[in-house]
Amino acid sequence: MAPPRNVVKIAVQMPDAIPQLIQLDQAKPLAAVLKEVCDAWSLVHSERYALQFADGHRSYITENNRTEIKNGSILCLSTAPDLEAERLLGGLQSGSRERRREALQHLVLLAPDVTFAQEVISRDGLQRLGTIIEDGDDLGEVLTLALRAFLELMEHGMVSWETLSIPFVRKVVCYVNMNLMDASVQPLALRLLESVTLSSPALGQLVKSEVPLDRLLVHLQVMNQQLQTKAMALLTALLQGADPAERKHMLGYLWQRNLRQFIYKNIIHSATPLGDEMAHHLYVLQALMLGLLEPRMRTPLDPYSQEQREQLQALRQAAFESEGESLGTGLSADRRRSLCAREFRKLGFSNSNPAQDLERVPPGLLALDNMLYFSRHAPSAYSRLVLENSSREDKHECPFARSSIQLTVLLCELLRVGEPCSETAQDFSPMFFGQDQSFHELFCVSIQLLNKTWKEMRATQEDFDKNWVAPGHAGGAGAAGPYAGPEAQLPGAFPNQGECTSLWGGAAAEADRAAASGGHAGPSHTVSCWEWVPVLAPPAPVPHGPCPRSVPVSKPSPCPLRPPTQGATGEAEARAHGPDPSAAFAPPLRGDTLPQNQQPEAPGWLNGQGLAESGWVGIRAPRVILPSSLFAHRQAVVLLPVPQPQGAAVRGRGGGRQPTHPGEPA
Repeated sequence: MAPPRNVVKIAVQMPDAIPQLIQLDQAKPLAAVLKEVCDAWSLVHSERYALQFADGHRSYITENNRTEIKNGSILCLSTAPDLEAERLLGGLQSGSRERRREALQHLVLLAPDVTFAQEVISRDGLQRLGTIIEDGDDLGEVLTLALRAFLELMEHGMVSWETLSIPFVRKVVCYVNMNLMDASVQPLALRLLESVTLSSPALGQLVKSEVPLDRLLVHLQVMNQQLQTKAMALLTALLQGADPAERKHMLGYLWQRNLRQFIYKNIIHSATPLGDEMAHHLYVLQALMLGLLEPRMRTPLDPYSQEQREQLQALRQAAFESEGESLGTGLSADRRRSLCAREFRKLGFSNSNPAQDLERVPPGLLALDNMLYFSRHAPSAYSRLVLENSSREDKHECPFARSSIQLTVLLCELLRVGEPCSETAQDFSPMFFGQDQSFHELFCVSIQLLNKTWKEMRATQEDFDKNWVAPGHAGGAGAAGPYAGPEAQLPGAFPNQGECTSLWGGAAAEADRAAASGGHAGPSHTVSCWEWVPVLAPPAPVPHGPCPRSVPVSKPSPCPLRPPTQGATGEAEARAHGPDPSAAFAPPLRGDTLPQNQQPEAPGWLNGQGLAESGWVGIRAPRVILPSSLFAHRQAVVLLPVPQPQGAAVRGRGGGRQPTHPGEPA
């Protein structure tokens, strides 16, 4: 006959005694169970004893958690928590250093248990630990144990961090600022100050005034990873507690001290694997950096601002300077205004008055900042992009200003600019620590690749609005974690291989039918040579270990470009000689998973180490433009490369010209 469901078979042990194998009735009061166990060992006063789990944190068993006892559990009989707390707190007041150390060791072991913590706190245990920390008579093991026990008790949330005294906080600050200090003390002191800063604004201001940023920079540059992590934790806590103006000033000072370069070279790309806690703090730091863009993103253009009007004129003159000077000479004021309005329309604004386009928030003034940065730091690419589109007489021009405004919105959505920091997220992107003005640099490369993709799609103005969709808005990929394959990362953007093959065949058939009938099937697919195409996806943590599977990167011989429509014969040839479209959706490539002789050679994009370091998703894909039917089936995505530092060359296809401007595509 099977035992009742509320009866479990367990073992109970005690030092210097033979273990008992009993059947525990969960319906029986715990006091009665304790009495039976004590009677079996001839122990009197069963109220002085308690049961604990023998494994893990040795938690005390109470009526609240007794359901955690399962068949086969091993329990041990020990002193009741109230008596144990009284005994250990008495040991803290002993004059013997060895007895205090022993009491602190037991206190650290039992402090995570909420039942024991309640007994210690109710007997003023925190005050006794605080006295040991403030006195600082022993800066070695005793102080380390006292800090650990204090932190464990405080993390139960029974006592507010705001109740800590100012002298106590200042004493902990002294431990952080001391040069010669035990390596195990300072990480605990930094952890305590982080909790104080996040929980109490008043004490947080005290910590910010007492702990210099230079001191945190010293801790960040040590080889002790635990100390480094806790220093980064306190730094992000101080930045979170600062107002926007003060945060901007603090970040500016840290960048002047080369913290960004140090993080990129010595933390992100350290030989030691990046821990989850450090990854979270880097995510928070990235979010705070991008948060500085929020005021510009939420501020519309003021048509009465002289500075902003001059910026718009500078944007126009950078594209049409020579043309404007030659045509505007000797013209009346009305004719000159008409000329400026026409040039703003050629620049890609929807209205002759560009202020109306930039009144939209987001992106507000951030879109203007991006366009100005592009025009000043890549003037040749800017002029070429604007002029080649403004000179077209058909409907296939890509409006620069409208594209820039929409692209800025898309980047802000993908990077979650202005959103509160998550308490658990770890998805930072190393590129934001790799160079200054990384957001603007990302825009510079993105707008050029967008223009290139637009031309290959043979898109028209009618396609402008329907193809601007952020990956993940349909399938929830915006909250995806580390890359787990193409379908897992961008479910709303990429079809799987079967769907892709089916759509590809349907697209080709559609083009064949349209060509045979003399019609036009819309933007048709164009197959060109294979090349590296990074895809802008939600920033992911630095990948650890090899990806699930790697594919070779040796390039087949390039296929010649085909015109958009070639008739049935031409399209059949394109399908016969073109690459397999399903390969475009292979998992990302990592430089450390490829043989040395197959390392990609594209230093300006994502290659080898650059791909592994970037944190952005890269795919090996043909430059393929799918027909409009695919966009109707799946939401479109924008293919974006990761920008390189100014002056970095970008390898073009077929050994072509090497771009010299930052962000200029091949």
